[in-house]
Amino acid sequence: MGIRRRDVASATAIAAAAATVAAVSVPARAQPKNESTWDLIKRTGQVRMGVFEYSPYFMRDKASGEWVGAMVDMGKDIANELKVKYVPVEVGGFGEAVLSLQAGKVDMNFALQATPLRSTAIDFAGPIYWIEWVTVNNPKFHGKVWADYNKEGVKVAVMTGTSDELLLRKMAPKATRVEFKSAAEIALAVSSGRADAFTTTVLNSMVAKSKNPGLGDFVNPTPRVALPGYIGLRLEEDQRWQKFLNRWAEWNILLGHNEARMKAALKREGLEIPSTVSFSPN
Repeated sequence: MGIRRRDVASATAIAAAAATVAAVSVPARAQPKNESTWDLIKRTGQVRMGVFEYSPYFMRDKASGEWVGAMVDMGKDIANELKVKYVPVEVGGFGEAVLSLQAGKVDMNFALQATPLRSTAIDFAGPIYWIEWVTVNNPKFHGKVWADYNKEGVKVAVMTGTSDELLLRKMAPKATRVEFKSAAEIALAVSSGRADAFTTTVLNSMVAKSKNPGLGDFVNPTPRVALPGYIGLRLEEDQRWQKFLNRWAEWNILLGHNEARMKAALKREGLEIPSTVSFSPN
């Protein structure tokens, strides 16, 4: 049976109307396929940064409800330099760092390690600081060096999808990894004895120790390990956004601004950073 011309015309009109409605319903923020992040930020007058509860990097102030923390302070400074609005966007932790960038949900994610696998999916700017990895033990476990953790039967808790997990694989491959989604779950597992220890950065471990008196020793296992932290970005041909952030990072590292922001975030939590800990490469 043939298709009549008026049916074709009618279908064409309906399709055109649907396209018009779809175009009208697209939010103003939507990023055209070929628009770079730099052009997007300039067009919309705002820069979006991924945030989630992870003290002292990102925290929601209980009184104001606003996001605070070391990374938030850095994000606000970047927005100020660009003379645009700073917009925090909640994401599902470090495990969503890559996906939230690829999906265009955010323009930058902070406190990432530039692992070889991540670099195939996203780009990086920085580094913005250096951070040391430490361990916190259960009171009944007394590990002091990485070799103490690198044993079959020793359970070490880590957060899924983070560099903590990757570092544990490198430094203590024989340990049994016990993976959790949140820092609170990790601290509970160690304090209750379901894990012998956990490994994370010096910042997170200090916060966990202050909030969980049931945890044991804070340890700097040898050999000591420190890695740089970066800003995660979308992979794209236009390099202006990455170049701007690289120069911002260099400027703020050399002037000591980012180290000061890290220490100020700890101070908000009532913690004094040990004199032996530095967030700069020297």
